[in-house]
Amino acid sequence: MSQPHTEWTAADEAAAQASRIPGARTLLDPHALSELLDQPATITRVRIKTGHSVVAAFTTDDAEPGWAMLTVHEDKLNKARQRAADADGLARFCVHSEHPPHLFSGSLWADPVLGKDLTEARQALNGATAAEAPWKILRYNPRRRVVAAVPPTGPGHGEKILRVAARGTAPALSTAQRWRELGLPLVRSTPVGGRGTATSAPLWGWADLSSSAYAPAATTAGAALGRLHRHTAGSRRDRLPIQPSGSASAVAAIAPWLADAAWGLADRVRAAVDALPPGPDSELHGDLSPDQVVMATPESHKIRLIDFDRSGVGDPMRDVGSWAASCRRLRLEPLISSFLEGYCADEAPDLRRIAVWEAYAQLSSVTDPFRHREPEWADRMQTTLSLGEEALKR
Repeated sequence: MSQPHTEWTAADEAAAQASRIPGARTLLDPHALSELLDQPATITRVRIKTGHSVVAAFTTDDAEPGWAMLTVHEDKLNKARQRAADADGLARFCVHSEHPPHLFSGSLWADPVLGKDLTEARQALNGATAAEAPWKILRYNPRRRVVAAVPPTGPGHGEKILRVAARGTAPALSTAQRWRELGLPLVRSTPVGGRGTATSAPLWGWADLSSSAYAPAATTAGAALGRLHRHTAGSRRDRLPIQPSGSASAVAAIAPWLADAAWGLADRVRAAVDALPPGPDSELHGDLSPDQVVMATPESHKIRLIDFDRSGVGDPMRDVGSWAASCRRLRLEPLISSFLEGYCADEAPDLRRIAVWEAYAQLSSVTDPFRHREPEWADRMQTTLSLGEEALKR
């Protein structure tokens, strides 16, 4: 969870001004948001649509996560108000400003996009009303996704991990089924409810590799990804887009002082990707990093791969580069060689190809520190850009 900033910085002010929404500071500054809510709040995620809206997820001491939105569009306020009115008693909703830019907030259950899906999932799991069985919310991206730990719903039932996604879960379920048939280590997920937006899986394992790095588990993960890439070589499923310019644009919208560096890296990454020799595509995890690998027990090589929302098809080294980029940001570089040991088996890794995709992954991740409102987010963004440049020089 992000920690509150101790002070409002020049970088924060520049980002608020770049949003082109009057009052954006309210949803970027935990002190300002705490005053609005009349209780201490920690901002965990923000999303800005320049000139249109700012959305923030937050936590407080005495309630489940909530959200707040600042927007110039009155229809978004009206729709949020109506959705909250149609929801059950858990859906707290408050309008802070009726005049543009409109400012309003609500509980998780009043999320204008996810509220109905969450309520139906809770009823389907409990077989009762949505007011029962409190959940532990692990991740919340307003209007897009919720991940929660759900307590046992009856005798013989264990704790589950529930995922609710606005775009639906059918692609991820289909991907997981194919990959289990290939022998990959996955937790079995099942649909929840009838809206096609929720899945549940048994709570499995002890910790992920980002919080408890263990080289043998990274080697097992590398072997699993190598198996996936070999057995799906030549796949004709939907190819993942390659969008360095979109990443650079996102950086410029948040941190204008980094725009030139971001656009320069984007141009160099695009040229490097285009210069790679053609090769067979494979199915990809699409967001591979140490936090997507869960260990069974402390210092265990037994693992499970999780989170397939961004899976698709592309250059296999795109997954390997994503792993390497994440390890460098987390300062877990030893896990790179451990992963490659399992991935490559007896073959030498294509280090240049990996480096190109590592640079692409770094560029794609530059805005993450801001979106999660991390302390020193501006420095972290600069560091990630530098890591991308370093990768291209290998």
